[in-house]
Amino acid sequence: MARYILGVDWADQSHEICVVDEQGERIKEQTLTNTVDSFSAFGRWLYECTADGLELWAAIEKPEGRIIDFLLDHGVLVYPINPKSLDRARDRFRVSRSKSDAFDAWVLAQFLRTDHAHLSPLCPNSPPAAELKLLTRDYQKLVQQKTRWINQLKATLKEYYPRPLELFELITCPTALDFLQRYPTPEKAQRLTKKQWRTFAQKHRWNAGHLEQVWQILRQPQLPIAAHVVRAKARLMIHLVDQLRLQVHAIEDYKRAIEQMFAALPAATWAQSLPGGKSGTTLPTLWAELGDAVGRWHSFRHLQAQAGTTPVTRTSGKFKQVHFRFACNKVMRYAINWMAQLSLQHCEWAKVYYDRQRARGHSHQQAIRVLGAKWLKIIFTMWRDHVSYDETFHLANIARQEMRQAILA
Repeated sequence: MARYILGVDWADQSHEICVVDEQGERIKEQTLTNTVDSFSAFGRWLYECTADGLELWAAIEKPEGRIIDFLLDHGVLVYPINPKSLDRARDRFRVSRSKSDAFDAWVLAQFLRTDHAHLSPLCPNSPPAAELKLLTRDYQKLVQQKTRWINQLKATLKEYYPRPLELFELITCPTALDFLQRYPTPEKAQRLTKKQWRTFAQKHRWNAGHLEQVWQILRQPQLPIAAHVVRAKARLMIHLVDQLRLQVHAIEDYKRAIEQMFAALPAATWAQSLPGGKSGTTLPTLWAELGDAVGRWHSFRHLQAQAGTTPVTRTSGKFKQVHFRFACNKVMRYAINWMAQLSLQHCEWAKVYYDRQRARGHSHQQAIRVLGAKWLKIIFTMWRDHVSYDETFHLANIARQEMRQAILA
């Protein structure tokens, strides 16, 4: 079957398209703008090529997005290209540092034409899995944004009103946010009577002992702050509290949506058999990054490298260097690290394995990363075979491996 190869240099407003045949001859070049007419005309051309018996491949730096969905919907086999690979491929065709979007599209097409044997096509997830991945990634962004708001709120309070940071362990709890909204300045907190404080504390269901303890902290004198500083920072603090209230509500809403959606998926049957798998967003996030496309992961080593749990080794002659893997799926790394942390509380062999790593001199994070790699080996088998986690079976495997090592020693 004859083949056309597309190089797509994507951008926010338009995309440069270069189409070459199997001999590398240019067939078509065009600018695809983000308009209905432009996409419709290009879609018709893609359908005409398919109707003529042509196989369509596309190389693009972006692994997801509207342009990717468009190409997949029109029967194009999409190959995501690492930007670093594209940067190095330019040197094959041009020694100078000059570049353009049209040139990059041509380089992408030529790179896919000559090196497709070393590349892997995109394996799209099913719509439910793709939706869950979007939800979990947006959830992580909301959590990160909440952390930024919290840090800004703490920094603001330290400048003019540090007392609330002494009163509340969690500054984002409803009690703390209500207190800041009612008493936004040190002066208002000093004017607070014990009767008013008791009413506030009882509304938030504090016991008598805690109420009295916090009251004594409130009565302690504070360093005087200039009035203009208090007015300016109190205004900022009120706005930060409003933002945090909205952020906390959004995060809780996303958490419920993720848990409900994940529970309705077939994968939840085996995924929830893992330690700590019946609550929270850790395992839904991890499964969303795994996806449900058959054959996406070639081996557990492929999965470990993608999650950044295994190091990168460089060897040349007598030289050997092992260092941390920075290039990886950061969301998957975050999820497997938390999953490994949870397993310490629910799984005895995981705790023993972690303790052994610490005894070897590894830091906490190094031991968690190694434990995460161990879990990914198990999770890969579960994902591939759609089987639940069996603690007894895994312990039996560990015992067999230890006996084999003892015999060979």
